[in-house]
Amino acid sequence: MKRIEKLKIQSPLVVCITNDVVKNFTANGMLAAGASPIMSGEKAEAHDLMHAASALLINIGTADRAKVELMDRMMEAANEKGKPIVFDPVGYGASDFRVDITEDLLSRHQVSLIKGNGGEMLALSGAESSLKGVDSTEQTDTAEIADAVYSRFKIPALVTGKVDALATENGIVTMFNGHSLQGKITGSGCLLGALTAGFIGLEKEFTAEAVVDAVSYYNLCAECAAAQMSRPAPGTFISHLIDELYLSEDRLLQDRTVKGL
Repeated sequence: MKRIEKLKIQSPLVVCITNDVVKNFTANGMLAAGASPIMSGEKAEAHDLMHAASALLINIGTADRAKVELMDRMMEAANEKGKPIVFDPVGYGASDFRVDITEDLLSRHQVSLIKGNGGEMLALSGAESSLKGVDSTEQTDTAEIADAVYSRFKIPALVTGKVDALATENGIVTMFNGHSLQGKITGSGCLLGALTAGFIGLEKEFTAEAVVDAVSYYNLCAECAAAQMSRPAPGTFISHLIDELYLSEDRLLQDRTVKGL
């Protein structure tokens, strides 16, 4: 069974500890694609949820100390149950708080994938002086950043930007699809993180192919959404993107542009 068809049939449950700003958009996008999101704010239900879940998304976008305790408990339960975790270090480097919680959680829990934009991941790599720049998407080589993050943590690293890059022990894959309007709406990257968790959850463990399919599917849906609009603009783009996530099938992946897989 092909992966997108499998997603829509099996509807994997993804526990999302995510950015408060984007919960509605994330949930709608995941439901449209075929996954089943559940948003939790209670650490006491961690073991019950992770028993049923296929994967866990941790997004620190609006983290506070109480949410960090929730993230810690959910990650602990996911590790105990053998469920994959996607970690999105939103805003890493913007404050000592975000740096400290990211470093702590990554040091104490097993994570399947670290996913972030170029600026966040550049800071996370700790290799600013050896890389090309500090802007997240335009001036920096995402493949180089992904490789630097992988080298530091030995965890697969996905860096998003004009070109998306995935670094693993087997090398680097670059993906070239997408549309500029993705950078004009709140939560585009957050939804991608959640969808990636769903695709990984289908396989019950990290595979590069699942991540590449998730990224390519999302980006191709974005291209299709923009193409449906007579006057492409962010507000209308959101509704068209959700529609494309619902309507598109595996054959869409035939149009992806990928190098290194």
